[in-house]
Amino acid sequence: MERLAEEIRSKRNRLFWRIREKLRFCRAGYREAGNVDQRFEPEAARLEMQYSLGFLKGRLSPAVYQKNLATLWILERMLDGVALPPRDLNVLEPGCQDFARLPALRAYLRERRCEPRITGLEVDAFPILQGFHSRADKARYYLSLPPGVGSDRFEARDFFRWGDPSYLIFCFYPFVSTNPALAWGLPKEFGEPAQWVRAFEKNLVPGGHLLVVHQGEWEQEAFDEARADSTLELVSRANVDCPFYPLPHPACASLYRRAKA
Repeated sequence: MERLAEEIRSKRNRLFWRIREKLRFCRAGYREAGNVDQRFEPEAARLEMQYSLGFLKGRLSPAVYQKNLATLWILERMLDGVALPPRDLNVLEPGCQDFARLPALRAYLRERRCEPRITGLEVDAFPILQGFHSRADKARYYLSLPPGVGSDRFEARDFFRWGDPSYLIFCFYPFVSTNPALAWGLPKEFGEPAQWVRAFEKNLVPGGHLLVVHQGEWEQEAFDEARADSTLELVSRANVDCPFYPLPHPACASLYRRAKA
């Protein structure tokens, strides 16, 4: 009975998802009100200063701004020891939702003297959100923020069907079970970790790096089981429970390298 209910919900989600894809709802004029007087504890303030992010404080909502500082905190811990090519660096963020982490990704890679082309992918880009805007509207706003680099882009696409390999992939909180995918309004297959593993392998160049952040160790374990026979080799792993950005479950980050042939 439970399996039947799951199938029915998945089919219903598929129908409404397809409708959203066809309608492609967008509405111009999305903006965020920032708080230039927002203050942080020393570690967050250090990140703000080091990455020169303060000029965006008035253009990002306090919650989004704090998310970007927390993203920088994670990137430092997981990528500072990794050599990155300075030019022609293709970067992918699948499941980017509204691409709100773009300012942090830009700032971190700029600090590393890289010249990246960052692509955000979101399979469900057109739901009508609070304020009568879609995720695509919000992504367009984040892309417009300085320092814009014209090659960055947001694509309303299915990562499992994507075919443009990158050297660096960032993925924050991919679904690794059916229930979260169904709760998000998507068909159940988007909660299958094996699908994610196959897509990561296909879209990561040999020798390239993948950073995956999971919500809790159980999600990390589910992903590990799915990638057991894959070409994704574990490089490092850490709990990244950010002290100034508490989450319901401590985040677990893993850095992988795709094995060369």
